[in-house]
Amino acid sequence: MAKGSMIRNEFHRFNDAYTGRSITRLTAPEQVNHHPYFYYKMMTNDSRYLIYASEREGVRQLYRMDLDDGSAMQLTDGPNVHDFSCSLTSDDCYLIYCRDQRIMRLEMTTLKEEVIYESPAGWKSNANPGLSSDDKYIVLVEINEKDVVPNKGDWSSFEPQWAAKPHCRIIYLDIEQRTSHIAHEELNCWLGHPQIRPNDPSTVLFCHEGPGHLIDARLWLVQKDTTGLRCAKEQTHDELITHEYWLADGSRFAYVYRHKDDRDHESIRFMDPDTLEEEIWMNCSKYCHFISNANHTKIVGDGQMPEQHFVYLVDVEKRQEERLCSHGTSWKSYGNTQDAHPHPAFSPDGTFIIFTSDMEGVPCIYKVDLE
Repeated sequence: MAKGSMIRNEFHRFNDAYTGRSITRLTAPEQVNHHPYFYYKMMTNDSRYLIYASEREGVRQLYRMDLDDGSAMQLTDGPNVHDFSCSLTSDDCYLIYCRDQRIMRLEMTTLKEEVIYESPAGWKSNANPGLSSDDKYIVLVEINEKDVVPNKGDWSSFEPQWAAKPHCRIIYLDIEQRTSHIAHEELNCWLGHPQIRPNDPSTVLFCHEGPGHLIDARLWLVQKDTTGLRCAKEQTHDELITHEYWLADGSRFAYVYRHKDDRDHESIRFMDPDTLEEEIWMNCSKYCHFISNANHTKIVGDGQMPEQHFVYLVDVEKRQEERLCSHGTSWKSYGNTQDAHPHPAFSPDGTFIIFTSDMEGVPCIYKVDLE
């Protein structure tokens, strides 16, 4: 199939066995399908179209699905498209995605695309770029090729990559000027998840990547001009902090915290990036990922313990958590470690949630209406 080709997804509606909530399966369990990483902009502003990845004929490409009728247009073709790392711009005019060691910008109306950055020889991109809220800048992590541990498509290389103490750097890219510079560099540390602060493109949040019980501290901040490097929160090897994201207004970033001695719970926390003041918001189930809606009135998270196989919905004002539905996923890899991760995300209008699960045998995309 070629770029611009159309396919049709047949929706299937059923009720969740635990909560009775109506769920719609958007893709068929005949090939791997999933949406992008949870903090990327994956839906158009009118909440009608969803960007997602589908593996067909042995190759994964990006598609745009009409959530009204299931029709979908193929957006990319060719090899080595990174199927989790793509984001619509704020005006929905472009899709930023990664292919090989290049960051591409695809015009959504014409499907014309251009290379806006390519990692230089000797460096490998982690294909996890962060786009600024004004669409002018991108941050990405590059790792020295000599320090790269080959990825087998599962978690077997995760701890060895941390143990390799790789030489990593954060690249800050000006899209309009086509210029870039190193905003931060570490000779012996695996860096990941760079995210530009909304409404303040000078501030970058990133993490020290690796097993939670082995890294020194996960949460770090730096300014784009290389100044202001600071550890946002110190931690011990008995503590786990994950999966951080900025609130949409940029006022704070959120993360979940757990201690190894607490088997059943963790806590949602917020931090002011200027003062590093931490707010312990509420206890919650053990989420693997979580994120707020646009106006931060609701939070959605995916439970990762066997007995917590649910998509959870949090009322921020009431500080109350409820089970929305069972995601029922196995967390298995299907060539990529993230393939069966639920990664729940809100629609822009906040009326429904998208998540991925292999509850029917192969990763599919599901939609849960909230209204």
